[in-house]
Amino acid sequence: MLVWQGIYTALIEERGGIPSSGEMTVPKAPNALLSNLERADGSATYICNGYSVIGAVNGPIEVQRRDELPEEAAIDVVNLPILPALLQTSILALLSTSLPLCMTLTSTVVAVTKAKSIVQGPSTQQLQKADSVHVLAFSSQGDLIVAESEGDFDIDIWERVFEEGKRRCRGNEGGGDDSDEMGTDTEGKGGLEGVLMDVVGKKVTKDQKWKEGLSGKLV
Repeated sequence: MLVWQGIYTALIEERGGIPSSGEMTVPKAPNALLSNLERADGSATYICNGYSVIGAVNGPIEVQRRDELPEEAAIDVVNLPILPALLQTSILALLSTSLPLCMTLTSTVVAVTKAKSIVQGPSTQQLQKADSVHVLAFSSQGDLIVAESEGDFDIDIWERVFEEGKRRCRGNEGGGDDSDEMGTDTEGKGGLEGVLMDVVGKKVTKDQKWKEGLSGKLV
């Protein structure tokens, strides 16, 4: 059995500092780069809400005999505490290696204020003042695969959080906008899935250029 080993380093930088109490922050649309590290088999940088996360993937390597599973491959992930940016970087780094994956995922954080407003992509200050904070991740097939929550909330709040998180991750699938705060430009354009597809599409186009150039020379 061969193992692909991923080591992820978070470069956490709150750009521009923490806003004042009366200042409303508008989260910027996330951005990502693939294959940006020279000495890694796969790598990615994901930038969202003032945080930059760099992910690296190396492999395959031989697994220790006690952990071996014949005729199977495995991915050993070394990650920091669950944060949407870390999960997103992990997927992007794996995609940059061209490993075949049965599905991808997108992840987001949603905060609920004391006034019961839903805030997507909350700032550091909004997270600190929130009644509850929720981390959600959805597969490319639409399944909820991560749901981590803390704070005080009821089932009605959870249902609103679920719908908003799904909309942010997967885009507007015929539903309305339940968010009470302004969000990023990703909504309505396929959500974070759209961002992921766009980044991967650009990488594929770039990787194909040398083949097209070579083909032109041979003709």
